[in-house]
Amino acid sequence: MQHGIQQKRRGPLWLVAIAAALIVGLVLALSTYEVGRTRAEASHPFGNTAVRDRVDLGIWVAKIDPVTQTTTVEVLATPRGALADKNGNFAADTVIYTSALKADPIKIKAGEPISAAEVKVVVEGTLTDYPFDAYDAVLAFDVFSGDRRLPTAATVASGDTLFAVSEQPESGADNGIDLGLHAARSVPSLTFALFIMILMLGLALAAAIACYYVLAGKRGLMFPAVSMMGALLFALVPLRNAVPGGAPIGSIIDFTSFFIAEGIISAALVGTVIVGYRVEMAKEREEEADTQHPTDQFRMLTPQR
Repeated sequence: MQHGIQQKRRGPLWLVAIAAALIVGLVLALSTYEVGRTRAEASHPFGNTAVRDRVDLGIWVAKIDPVTQTTTVEVLATPRGALADKNGNFAADTVIYTSALKADPIKIKAGEPISAAEVKVVVEGTLTDYPFDAYDAVLAFDVFSGDRRLPTAATVASGDTLFAVSEQPESGADNGIDLGLHAARSVPSLTFALFIMILMLGLALAAAIACYYVLAGKRGLMFPAVSMMGALLFALVPLRNAVPGGAPIGSIIDFTSFFIAEGIISAALVGTVIVGYRVEMAKEREEEADTQHPTDQFRMLTPQR
């Protein structure tokens, strides 16, 4: 009677524990999402923001491409105060010099409608450090109207969800904008990559346990276990390629999880088949010895006259 009551009590406790774990996991997931969303929408002002007659640059880091070692930046220049005409356009011809990959400056004619210009900036980093890779770049902008350097302010924001971007103003900038840009993997992409790494190692451990179960018990060729290991062996490739960011072969993720998992599963599969085959052959020989022809057994048992 008491045993039945204890079992009834354990049931609700397990349900409460599972529900609490789900709630905690959901809260952590939504908190991580909110942090990433807030950081992606944040913009940071730099430069001569206190000067009334200035040029405001809206700098949008659209995409960081670690493969080509470049980042795409969109720049929108807006005149303020006496630098703008009555329509809000530039009152005089203006040239914006940048630290872009191509040395061509951005030229804006007086009175023409303002549009965003796209430039590519070189970034420095090592892609094979994935998922712990980080990249640095320098964003430099100088705005001139004729021979006069105009006071400039800038607002920097990022739209690349795979990276968390931070900016640091460089010292010595006079009226222009000179920023050091640092980009590291965002929390969601880093979390997903680490999850994939742990999952691959866990699958390798599962294959090793299945191999030990088959070999230690001398169970021979167990095709369900062999099929499972074969499926895991080929499933790891698309699983590894599912990580965000397109990490090349030979990255940290490979040497710390993928190569290890592939090696363990391959050894478990080959060992299970070879040793299982030997066990099966030994069993067959024993069965043949135990099931000799009845006539041969009768001759062995009959005394010779």
